[in-house]
Amino acid sequence: MILGAHVSIAGGVAAAPQNAALCGCQTFQMFTRNQLRWKAEPLTEEQVTAFRAGMAEHHLVPGTVHASYLVNLAARDPDLLARSRTSMVSELERTEQLGLPYLVVHPGAHRGQGTAAGIEVAAATLDEVFRRARARHAMVLLETTSGAGSVLGGTFEELAAIRGLCHNPARVGYCVDTCHIFAAGYDIRFLHGYNATVAQMDRALGLANVKAFHLNDSKGTLGSHVDRHARIGQGQLGTNPFRYLVNDLRFAAHPGILEVPGETEAYAEDLALLRSF
Repeated sequence: MILGAHVSIAGGVAAAPQNAALCGCQTFQMFTRNQLRWKAEPLTEEQVTAFRAGMAEHHLVPGTVHASYLVNLAARDPDLLARSRTSMVSELERTEQLGLPYLVVHPGAHRGQGTAAGIEVAAATLDEVFRRARARHAMVLLETTSGAGSVLGGTFEELAAIRGLCHNPARVGYCVDTCHIFAAGYDIRFLHGYNATVAQMDRALGLANVKAFHLNDSKGTLGSHVDRHARIGQGQLGTNPFRYLVNDLRFAAHPGILEVPGETEAYAEDLALLRSF
């Protein structure tokens, strides 16, 4: 597994490679904009050039961009849906401009319209995004969720259903978050459960379509639907699942991204721990 973390873009996107290198990342994830605002200034040619130079300088493997948390692919409200679609067009274009392969996004919440309807809306959103975006290579990765409330993606099958309805399934893959799947009820704490979960993942998603992992321990218990990340080995998961993942040759070329509390110092310590397994 190619290990990294979600790093800050304070000072601009060109700062991200340096921030990643400081904590010992081989790859990284970042936002390309203020993720709490809908609008973002376009990336300049100078920003893109500096970012790519930083990637080369620090010998970093291109990783993932995370879409804004404001985005809801399955929104019931027409205004929120329109904003989400426009934002995703921008996010996908920015991902491609920077030469990064993957844009990770939460699938969204159906907000009372029902799971089946929410899945249809999410798929239609992706179709519109691919149609509108001036991007031909970057993929969207649907992220597994804890399945709280009306949030989609608490099962592998829900994510597979979204991709299955898309007209561009080759542009859609998956990002598996260890905290989220545990909170959703997938018990990966011991080897038999890990193997069973990966087998279920393969049946529902196809392992070839799983492109990245978020490596987070969980403050919530199994099946709690609580999405609260903990540092590696300091939550309910313990160290076993991470040992299994980083040594699983099927995922040797996959980005494994930390999103744990503490940022730079915690990232350096947890990356060292992961590499010791």
